[in-house]
Amino acid sequence: MRIIFTSISAILLLLAFNPQNVLSQVQNEANISSSEMRNLLNSNQIPLHRATNVEGSPYMFDEFYEGVVKLTNGHTTEPLEIRYNTHTQSVDFMSGNLAFNVDGENIESFHFTAKGKEYKFIKGYDASRLSEDDFVEVLVDGEVKFLARHHTAFFEDTASYGTATKNNLYRSDVTYYIKVGDDSPERLRSLNKRRVMNNLDRFEDELEQYADQNNIDFSEKDDVAKLIQYCNTLSE
Repeated sequence: MRIIFTSISAILLLLAFNPQNVLSQVQNEANISSSEMRNLLNSNQIPLHRATNVEGSPYMFDEFYEGVVKLTNGHTTEPLEIRYNTHTQSVDFMSGNLAFNVDGENIESFHFTAKGKEYKFIKGYDASRLSEDDFVEVLVDGEVKFLARHHTAFFEDTASYGTATKNNLYRSDVTYYIKVGDDSPERLRSLNKRRVMNNLDRFEDELEQYADQNNIDFSEKDDVAKLIQYCNTLSE
């Protein structure tokens, strides 16, 4: 009894003097491993190498990168090696030396770091050619959001240019959206100055000046992201 009382007292003291560390440790211990996620979702094993008669790729990146997956059942994974399948809208992950797949309907959000840049994907937006079940990449977060939907179509027995050989083909594309405040996201049919500026109904003079001074190329998503990030600083 004295041991139990002493343990409870120690926990209470830790919570009283350093609650953040204690809660953080509890949360980390609640994160699930790759093997636990595999067993929890009955994930299917997948091959690591694709057929040779395939052009293009169903993946945003063919390589696996360290990331974290938040599941719809409330669990969050420990950091693990993942890659995003933009054709099936699902996530592959490594468990030991084997690769497995998690269906998108089991995932609430995920993020990973590739080539020095962090990529964050979430669901829940409804717009033209976009449903709440689709993942979108959050390029800029804030009062004004800049979102990207990655999608890949698959074509069987497609003739290669200049040859009679037929291969299977993956063709990827990205659709961009701007969301202002509580409004629904607006799809940009293409990245250009007119369409971007038409969806930024605030600080027009300041944004025009910023775009001129910083040589913003409205056809480049990174430049558009810089402009929208600047726009959010004006709203603060």
